[in-house]
Amino acid sequence: MATRPEITSTRNPLVTRFKALADRKGRDAAGQFVVEGVRLLEQALADGTAFEAVVYDPQAAADPRLGSVLTRAAAAGVKLYPASAHVVAACSQVETPQGVVAIARRPAASLPDLARTPSAMLVVADRIQDPGNLGTIIRIADAAGASGVIAVAGTVDAFNPKAVRATMGSVFHLPVVEAAAEDVLDVLRAQRIRLLVADQRGAVDFLDADYRRPCAIVLGNEGQGVDPRWIEHAAATVRIPMYGRAESLNVAVAAALLLYEARRKTANDIQV
Repeated sequence: MATRPEITSTRNPLVTRFKALADRKGRDAAGQFVVEGVRLLEQALADGTAFEAVVYDPQAAADPRLGSVLTRAAAAGVKLYPASAHVVAACSQVETPQGVVAIARRPAASLPDLARTPSAMLVVADRIQDPGNLGTIIRIADAAGASGVIAVAGTVDAFNPKAVRATMGSVFHLPVVEAAAEDVLDVLRAQRIRLLVADQRGAVDFLDADYRRPCAIVLGNEGQGVDPRWIEHAAATVRIPMYGRAESLNVAVAAALLLYEARRKTANDIQV
């Protein structure tokens, strides 16, 4: 594993690039995002994520697990940059850096390709604001075998650092696309993908809903719910009953219930 000179100054251009990726505009302009920590780096490498650079603290690299990850990254042709602990901290977007941060290229995915997935089960995130919620929804969608996630314009960036961490690596292999609501509706209609809209006032209990594929499950904003246009085009509005005094469930919890019920009911219909 070739060793470059250790970066000791936070004025290094590479540090500046990491800082630019803390902002959504910077991520969108570069088509890149930041990956932090050994576990996420392991998952990203396993999924074939393209990396531009990995910055690491040589003292932290004494840990066998991190050392192994760095060896794999080097073997994959990734540029490795040793750096002082304070430089790694300057590149980091978490309070307690784990000694390694990386710049990764955003995975390529397109809305038309996603909609053409055989037996598609899609998740539409409509103006979800909390990055932890969106990241958890992506993780749940992955776990439940969904085809991908569509983040409607107005939704927090799926490659926000908090969202990436909340996905626990799912964002590296589950397709996530961003699109305007009208574009999403046009593509779903063209592919005859049924819309099931989660709505606390919905007409159908989620246990009785028809989840036949291809379908898309729409989850709305944490405070305002779904945009009315989704309800207008819905094959069904689906509610999760509240048996106690709570008004509603966290949107990620609702996603888990709906997606696993959809999976249970359609497991025999999935085309491999």
